[in-house]
Amino acid sequence: MSYGANVAVVEPHGIERIDESERHGNPRDLFSLWFAANAETATFATGILTVALFGTSFWGAVVGIVIGNLAGYAVLGFLAQMGPRFGRPQMMVSRQALGTDANVFPAVLAFLAGVGWFAIDTIFGAFALQALLHLQYVPALLIVLAIEIVIVIYGYNMIHLFEKVAGVALTVGFIAIAIACFQRANPGAPFDAHAPLASGGEVAGIVFSAAIAFSYAIGWAPCAADYSRYLPADSDKRAVWWWTFLGGGVPSTALEILGAAAVTAIVGTDLVAATPSDIIQKLFASNWLVALGLLTVLLGTLSANCLNLYSGSLASLVAWDGRRRPWFAILVGAAFALGTFVMLAVAGQTDPGARFAPLVSGACALGVGLVTGLVVRYTLARWQAAIVVGALGGLLSLAGLYPGEVAREYTSFLLLLSSWATPWAGAVIAAGGMPSSRRVSGTLIGWIAGLIAALPFYQQPWYVGPLAAHYPGLGDVSYFVGFAVAFAVARIFALQSLQLRH
Repeated sequence: MSYGANVAVVEPHGIERIDESERHGNPRDLFSLWFAANAETATFATGILTVALFGTSFWGAVVGIVIGNLAGYAVLGFLAQMGPRFGRPQMMVSRQALGTDANVFPAVLAFLAGVGWFAIDTIFGAFALQALLHLQYVPALLIVLAIEIVIVIYGYNMIHLFEKVAGVALTVGFIAIAIACFQRANPGAPFDAHAPLASGGEVAGIVFSAAIAFSYAIGWAPCAADYSRYLPADSDKRAVWWWTFLGGGVPSTALEILGAAAVTAIVGTDLVAATPSDIIQKLFASNWLVALGLLTVLLGTLSANCLNLYSGSLASLVAWDGRRRPWFAILVGAAFALGTFVMLAVAGQTDPGARFAPLVSGACALGVGLVTGLVVRYTLARWQAAIVVGALGGLLSLAGLYPGEVAREYTSFLLLLSSWATPWAGAVIAAGGMPSSRRVSGTLIGWIAGLIAALPFYQQPWYVGPLAAHYPGLGDVSYFVGFAVAFAVARIFALQSLQLRH
């Protein structure tokens, strides 16, 4: 049976190019997909952190949120344009630009990011279902996991349909939350110098707000083309960009501003450690409104996590070494294990909450290395990969048994994610996804240059770069520096390659 636009059939395609006979849909379908994926609780939580964690004033947070989302979803739109053009998932387009072996590293990172995002959003959804039905955490978690995995097993068409329906319901739910929130909000709330990560004053707070909004948006970058690759090859590029930009940018901006307002509406509560479900129950006095808010949190979890799980599964397939070299899998696994151990060691020097015993750090590094090595060494069918990635995310979601740590780890993960994804996106956009004529890909050189250039500007809980430490008023501009340098370097090589072809 042909897949085409059929919703009731399990998607048979993985990372291969989608044939023209299977292409279907319209660029405006991207609006409903990205709208529902971002009209969710993690977006709301991101807005909360701009004020609760960084101490930014409400209006300062608004400025930063708008700037961050404009930049982030502009990038997402450019990457989404590669879907109709190449008919492949985003990380396969990345493989064309970086080279097969070099691309294993961003592919594994995209896989790990998919697992991490899936786990975080599943925790939020399980909290909501737990409060809604008065369940224990583990049964609530299993129900949420089952729903997410079934939708993703069916694949691309089912996800698009689910997002269209979910987007309408989420709009109603968040309008109710917004009404309750802004009735109590204090838009005149000033900069809070006593916030946990406040430093550098109001200007730095605005930059931090822009950075965290940008980092949330750029978290979607490694999967942008995954949801446009079935569109006809002759789809209008401008329409693809605009529907992606608006679909992601509108709900993210609105809900992050709503999250910032929620901090000013609920006084005397440590919102850094609060979950979205906790905040909903504090905002509403009526039981039925609390139930509506919790249902919105739950549905938002499902809408975002369908994408996290689907794209994480595709990235795991891209990471597979088709040449079946055991030594290569061991090498990649060892590199990620070492990187994990070093990162935890560095974090332990600057972040008191990340000071783990050497045995714990070693176990984490070993776990990451083992999973990475297995992903590179072995491959599965797409639907099988969805089950495996869902199970891995489910195991990490058991962290929800310790809710006090969720917000801190969410923030660190969100900021760390963009550390690699931002320069990667800049380099891939600059190259246009096209293969390099050089022995060493110019896209790879651009990505590495962006990573290195960003390091001195890091101002994160786990690491503060020398320039950021000397000029705390700058805030964290590492994402913007990394993107700009990666784009510039990769673009120079891309133009040289173009000249050589002609």
